[in-house]
Amino acid sequence: MITGDSLTILHKYFFIPNDVVTTVPKRFDRAGLPPPGYIIICDTNLRVGLLFSPPAELIEILKKCEVSLSQFLHRAMSVTVGLIVLFRDRGAILTPEYLSRMGRLTSDTQRRVTFRSKWLDMCTRDPAKSWSNTFFYVRND
Repeated sequence: MITGDSLTILHKYFFIPNDVVTTVPKRFDRAGLPPPGYIIICDTNLRVGLLFSPPAELIEILKKCEVSLSQFLHRAMSVTVGLIVLFRDRGAILTPEYLSRMGRLTSDTQRRVTFRSKWLDMCTRDPAKSWSNTFFYVRND
């Protein structure tokens, strides 16, 4: 569980700007239910290269999939951020449409989104299970 001290360390280590409002979850808080006006950030999101503010391409993909940032597993976030960087290096923008041409976005009845292709495989967390224990809240401004 993230504590005030560990959140301070994350701020320094991942260069989170001082104007980004973060909150430590209380003992009874769960990642699936952020306080109103906040989103959930998992430590794995930071380790795979998520910056503040998140890239516009990532936000568009999340909107298209109708999932939250915290639902992406480490591997899915790594692939997505990696593709965003690859496209930017080539002077292009990774859109949800481009991503869908590389594979197929699907959603099941439990709102788990997967991305399948011959060379990529991304999944999101089940909103009811397996949420990360190491998360904190960021004001959604």
